[in-house]
Amino acid sequence: MSTDPTAIATELFAQLETAWNAADGAAFGKPFADVTDFVDVRGAHHHGDGVAIGGGHQHIFDTIYKGSTVRYQVTSARQVVPGCFVATVSATLDAPSGPLPGTNQSRITAVVVREGDRWAITAFHNTLVLQAPRA
Repeated sequence: MSTDPTAIATELFAQLETAWNAADGAAFGKPFADVTDFVDVRGAHHHGDGVAIGGGHQHIFDTIYKGSTVRYQVTSARQVVPGCFVATVSATLDAPSGPLPGTNQSRITAVVVREGDRWAITAFHNTLVLQAPRA
């Protein structure tokens, strides 16, 4: 099992991207820990496991973000203590409709921990990057 934070974060976010783009909530929930704090782009705090996070995402895949796609790019990852690291990720959401139609950027901070024989996201905070008004 790799211990390189950048490689681990890149793999976890590749799984999330594939799941989002397939509108597969169950797969989206798999990279999350048994206990996760998830703050969405609107600032709502969700607490639960990967099943709960996946279920919530399946709802948005079927409704407000139907037909959307996301791209993730890990911009940094560093070990905090053995078995725990923090990653910063840039996200690009393309949504045909819903509360954020068009292309939107956000920045994610994730805390990743070793959970048994796997790495899992235990904290996820998604912040919308606001675009400056055009003159």
